[in-house]
Amino acid sequence: MRALITGISGFVGRHLREELLREGWQVYGFDIRPAGGNVFIGDLSDRAALTRAVADCQPDAVFHLAGIIKSADSEAYYKSNLFGMLNLLDAVMQMEKRPKVVLASSSAVYGLTKSARPITERSPLRPVTEYAVSKVAQETAALRYHYAFGLDVVIVRMFNLLGPGQSPDLACSAFARQIALAEISEQSEIVTGNLDAKRDFVDVRDAARAFVLLAEKGEAGRTYNVCSGNAVAIQQCLSEMMSKSNRQLSARVDPARVQKNDVPVQVGSYQKLHKVTGWSPKISLKQSLSDLLDDWRERVKEVESK
Repeated sequence: MRALITGISGFVGRHLREELLREGWQVYGFDIRPAGGNVFIGDLSDRAALTRAVADCQPDAVFHLAGIIKSADSEAYYKSNLFGMLNLLDAVMQMEKRPKVVLASSSAVYGLTKSARPITERSPLRPVTEYAVSKVAQETAALRYHYAFGLDVVIVRMFNLLGPGQSPDLACSAFARQIALAEISEQSEIVTGNLDAKRDFVDVRDAARAFVLLAEKGEAGRTYNVCSGNAVAIQQCLSEMMSKSNRQLSARVDPARVQKNDVPVQVGSYQKLHKVTGWSPKISLKQSLSDLLDDWRERVKEVESK
């Protein structure tokens, strides 16, 4: 089996590549930067580059992870997340034997939930950020290719991911980075945003396993949540990592880091995914946070040694 991963050098992409290799797949990538191995270099806006990559790879499955999560430019979300995906799907449509497309979406599409019950795939979509709106548009456009042209598309709505290699743009990774830096400096204060929000955290390695299972067993035109089924306060995650430090640390909330339209609580249900594939999360939140912190310690050491 051959896989093509867009965004293979990213957080999820690196772990997905390892999971696929463990399962015996041949893995190719499409990315804006070199990522070792069989990687085609290009941008999602480059239709010709995407067409060449798909044609040369001849994948059995395409895992579409590439896109933008944060940008000061509202248009960038749509150029990358929507129109970039359309370029990819048009390239896939040109193949004689069309691969399965596993599309990475986000729990951000659910937005403001009005119930404390776990979110299912049938829950209403109430996006509150530009990113979330772009992902709703992306999902809708992808499903059109299934309904209109019979393309085998599966949508994966990932909840809050954790694990080694994560960008410091996201809260828990930002905390881990600050703790790692504090351990080799005089710093003792961790600066945070809103710590009261509760999120459903799932390890990126568990998410990678879900992607592979959905490529093998996911039903065309369906959407699946990848989550833990538990809501945990961000404060708890910070406290857990601070407890693993040999430094006495304190936390300070910076009002500038408190996001507007922040969803207070979000927790998902993975029962649909479990029913179809047998998947359930295996890596505990404590382990995820510990591995994330250790990873940042190594990254900080590497920078200091240069």
